[in-house]
Amino acid sequence: MKKCPYCGKEYPNEASACAIDGQPLATFPPEPTPTDAGSYNEVKNAVIHTFINHEAAQLAASNLEAHGIECWVGADDCSGMYPNLTAASGVRLSVAASDAGAAVALLNAQASPVEIKQVETEAVASSSPEPVSEKPPKSNRMLFGTVIGVILGVILCLFYQWVNGLGTKTHYRYSHGKPNEEWVYRDGHLVEFLEDRNLDGKWDHWTYYEHGRAVRSEYDNNFDGKPDSWWTFSDDENDTLQEDTDFNGIPDVFSTYKNRIIQEMEIRPNGSKYAITREIYQNGVLTEIDRGGDSNGNFKEKVRYDPFFNPIGTSPINTNSATPFQLLLPASK
Repeated sequence: MKKCPYCGKEYPNEASACAIDGQPLATFPPEPTPTDAGSYNEVKNAVIHTFINHEAAQLAASNLEAHGIECWVGADDCSGMYPNLTAASGVRLSVAASDAGAAVALLNAQASPVEIKQVETEAVASSSPEPVSEKPPKSNRMLFGTVIGVILGVILCLFYQWVNGLGTKTHYRYSHGKPNEEWVYRDGHLVEFLEDRNLDGKWDHWTYYEHGRAVRSEYDNNFDGKPDSWWTFSDDENDTLQEDTDFNGIPDVFSTYKNRIIQEMEIRPNGSKYAITREIYQNGVLTEIDRGGDSNGNFKEKVRYDPFFNPIGTSPINTNSATPFQLLLPASK
């Protein structure tokens, strides 16, 4: 009895080469037949073809199994974990030695399109792994979580500031152990500022705010606890100032300002309707004074001044003639 040393197929003694792989046959002694009760007939396998990848081997195996031939696919690549080893030793397709001839003939036969399609379908069904849901990379998930955390942190911080700013809050500044400045906030907005300028423990300056801008200020310049100077501010920078010069609680001097520069001042004692004196300014410099105002709103004379506050002329109101203002010169020795 002769046998192929490569595939293991047995041949009669007159054969010289393997019909499957063309290898020269070798003579082997007959194997002893086991006689004990636990003996079994060993199934001999034969490698009928070596493929370059698992896909081709699985396709051929599906073809054999579709025709009732049991087969096995093997390779020295740790079940595909090391594909670089597959190219070196290939993927082997093995069948029982008794089925080797039929398997080789089946693989070499030209299959019909219907059989090819059936084999491909069975191969795909048997080799397709279960679908695995793809998960985003860990780095992307960490970045997404960080961004969400930052956004939530900002929202919580803003919410805390908003809640903490509700209601009326008062802040103080101290000098020599006494509060000399006070800020009052309502719902997070500044509404009033108070100041103790002479540190006597009493407020003598008040400023009131609306929508973040000052609209009114009051001053107690004689420190008697009552305001005697009132500022009113407007959006167009046309401001007004009222002053109580005799400290009876009634304004006597009324001034207008443009961009915080004085434009005109009228003296109206105790809030009178008519002014007794009116001063006109240009760029903050006095240019003329109207004097002698009566109850009809008329003035008796007008005095003009140069930029150095020197009188340069006087004239009666409603007359075109001007009488030069005579300056007194020091007497010569």
